[in-house]
Amino acid sequence: MPDPQYTTFEASDGALLSLKSSLPITNPDPSFIPNSPVLTFNSTSGRRARSDSKACVIAEEGPNYTRLILLLHGFSGSSDYFDRNFDELSKNHWVVAWDMRGHGRSGLRKARKGTKQARAGAVDGTGGNEGSKKEMEMGQAGTKQKEAEEKEEEEEAYETYSGGYHLSRLAVDLHNLLTFLKSSRLGPGGPSPPFQSVPQPPLEVIGVGCSIGAAILWTYIELFTDTDFSGFIFVDQAPLQDRSLFGAWDETKAHKGCYDEKTMLGAQKAWNLAPQIRHATHLGLVDECLGYRHRPLPTDKITEEEKKKDEEFFTAISAQCPSGEWLAKLIADHTRYDHREACEGITKPVMVMGGKRSGCFSLEGMEEVVKRAKKGGNERVETRWYESGHWLFWEEAERFNGEVLNFAKRCWSE
Repeated sequence: MPDPQYTTFEASDGALLSLKSSLPITNPDPSFIPNSPVLTFNSTSGRRARSDSKACVIAEEGPNYTRLILLLHGFSGSSDYFDRNFDELSKNHWVVAWDMRGHGRSGLRKARKGTKQARAGAVDGTGGNEGSKKEMEMGQAGTKQKEAEEKEEEEEAYETYSGGYHLSRLAVDLHNLLTFLKSSRLGPGGPSPPFQSVPQPPLEVIGVGCSIGAAILWTYIELFTDTDFSGFIFVDQAPLQDRSLFGAWDETKAHKGCYDEKTMLGAQKAWNLAPQIRHATHLGLVDECLGYRHRPLPTDKITEEEKKKDEEFFTAISAQCPSGEWLAKLIADHTRYDHREACEGITKPVMVMGGKRSGCFSLEGMEEVVKRAKKGGNERVETRWYESGHWLFWEEAERFNGEVLNFAKRCWSE
């Protein structure tokens, strides 16, 4: 099996976003003809293997570029959240986990065209030498006046992209990601050479959204319908975090800690800090999301060393998020967004997973997704309740992996 590959793609607004793929992402071979014997990667050898048919590849030869399990992490997380899931899921499937904008390896900054950042390709051989010459001249001057001028130029050269903290923007990012993946597959499904017009195999996607990742999928469905997906798994997220006058949405269904204006402002204050001084906020997130910390039981079999490692792992990921202000603004949009009606528009199979010891949501709140999907006429809806917390994919990884694989198999056999 090939090693996972990190790569980037550009969103429609110019933001550079990162993803982790279990199969190589590259420009397709221009001589590749999709209706010839299919090229794929053998799940054991990691070498290209030839098959006489697409069906044989899917049934026997392991991962290929026509069927994808797409993992979407939660708030202040990253693709690293799935360290206990990625390898197992990718043994026989193509798996991609992204870092949503403002998280992990994905950024918020974009440079204006023609600025020093855009011109400074001479250092790595990607462009001219205007930027490097200018930097040398500035460094040689060494005066306070020159330093002030350099600072002013830096401020002009780099533009902080302060927008993008809305679920609608993240859903468009997801749409951009799917477009990128469809056009960047090395094997079946890659684009035909310009001189050919060969029908392409569709990309069949299982979307696995954890926490805000589920909310991004619901927003995607509202904007683009669910036609790009074969099925959905929504992990420990209710379709509305705030309490509401509508639909009997009270404390039994809303988020347990962030559910109205006052609590939302408190959450914003906690996150609106630089990464190095919001460690207490990161710890609070860990306490909410790991079931053995939120509601410990005598039967928990976890050592102090394991607890420490978990804490360090998740707090370090939260610390990667560069802008506390951006996260705080995202909280406001996320907690107020009502996805209940959007769930009624889901026509594909759905699995709802929830942790009985979640510090974020009740099972009753998550069951609303099932009720709404059925209200819209979808009977292919099921639930799975775990004995752990919000991060059930981490605490009960073996069970989670098995559930995802079985669900995908059922979706793709229809």
